[in-house]
Amino acid sequence: MNKILEEILEKRVVVDSKGKEYPLHAHTSPEQGEFLSQLVTQVDANVCVEVGLAFGISSLYIAEAISKKTAPRLISIDPFQKQYWHDIGRLNLERAGYSSFVEFHEGSSNLVLPELLANGEHIDFAYVDSVKVFDALLIDAYYLTRLLKIGGLLVFDDCDFPGVKRMVRYISKWPHLLIANKHNVYRTTLKWRTLSKLIQIIPKNRKIFSDSLVISDEKLGTNATCIAFKKIAEDERPWDWTCNF
Repeated sequence: MNKILEEILEKRVVVDSKGKEYPLHAHTSPEQGEFLSQLVTQVDANVCVEVGLAFGISSLYIAEAISKKTAPRLISIDPFQKQYWHDIGRLNLERAGYSSFVEFHEGSSNLVLPELLANGEHIDFAYVDSVKVFDALLIDAYYLTRLLKIGGLLVFDDCDFPGVKRMVRYISKWPHLLIANKHNVYRTTLKWRTLSKLIQIIPKNRKIFSDSLVISDEKLGTNATCIAFKKIAEDERPWDWTCNF
């Protein structure tokens, strides 16, 4: 583990450029950081994208995992880095010695990702830990899957949040993606499982209830807080493709 990351996790504080300390919060846990690092190594990633830099904890895990590559690149996107995070994420990457291969974009992902695609970029790994709004995340998923090479991984955090959960349930049905790995798996509540079983015995239940009630997160494989999707093909869905989720 990088010394800067080790020090932050030990002291539970981060420091801005003026030496002011802030309590460490809303950060990636060491367990999930190792999970991300293993995924990056698993796909032999060279070019990575992260949406949501914050204090840079997950970024440090990703950067360390690619730091020994010949020409590593970490494309970091965070419109709130200065406003909410005091530019500490970028500073931590610099302190750790990774700034030479970090490319920071202060714009919103819905503007930056289409630009990367238009420029012909190709990536191996993407991690999204930003807003929890369904349609905003769906835009990220749309563009990141097009930027990903076949075999690359797209990872979403906080998949137990309602908006994120709804989004990952939807993309889990995309034919060009496959759930490859999960961290922090959970089970739905007994009350929901009981309701779901009752619904399933009703004739023609799909015509009466939405799939969100009929099909559980367990059946879809979306029952985890952090989910990695593997791109197994290019998106060749027909113009009228649709699904229930």
